[in-house]
Amino acid sequence: MAAENPQTEWVRRAQAGDLQAFEQLFDQYQRGIYNVIYQMVRSEADAADLTQDVFVRAWKALPRLDAPEAFTSWIYRIATNLSRNWIRDNTRVRKESLDQPFGDDEEGGTREIADTRGDPADLVQTQEVQDVVRSAISGLSEDHRTVVTLHHLEGMPVEDIAKVMHCSVGTVKSRLSRARDALKRKLAGFIER
Repeated sequence: MAAENPQTEWVRRAQAGDLQAFEQLFDQYQRGIYNVIYQMVRSEADAADLTQDVFVRAWKALPRLDAPEAFTSWIYRIATNLSRNWIRDNTRVRKESLDQPFGDDEEGGTREIADTRGDPADLVQTQEVQDVVRSAISGLSEDHRTVVTLHHLEGMPVEDIAKVMHCSVGTVKSRLSRARDALKRKLAGFIER
């Protein structure tokens, strides 16, 4: 008999109320969930809040998860659904100014930007590429943006994305293909420079 993988064991233990097992799941999935949510909502603060909400909801609903081995697609489904709801409810664009006071400092603290100590020319070029790619991904439809994020940024298999998005594997492949084509068109002028 094959040994159960550690993740499935953590899920089973967490379903029985073991908080340490759930913390293991949180440690394993928190970064990926945050990244997917951030790609959808485009706000660090809101992505952090929504990530916490995902894990609170997961903890509460975990006893009802019938297949512990399906935890990955289940928690990503919670994240994408919560993000979609947030987008629907928050259609306004929220921007944070670096000049505005923040945090607990009522007298207006300053935001500190880390010095990366790289070559400024390389940093500008790298940042420019990242900005162009982010902008191109942001311009995709919600479904295309979701499949690109899950597949290319999080490395999720097409089969798992189909479970997360409640659609067929063929639909996911089609959306990925169309999203790639759209990204190629959007990035063509930038790449040719």
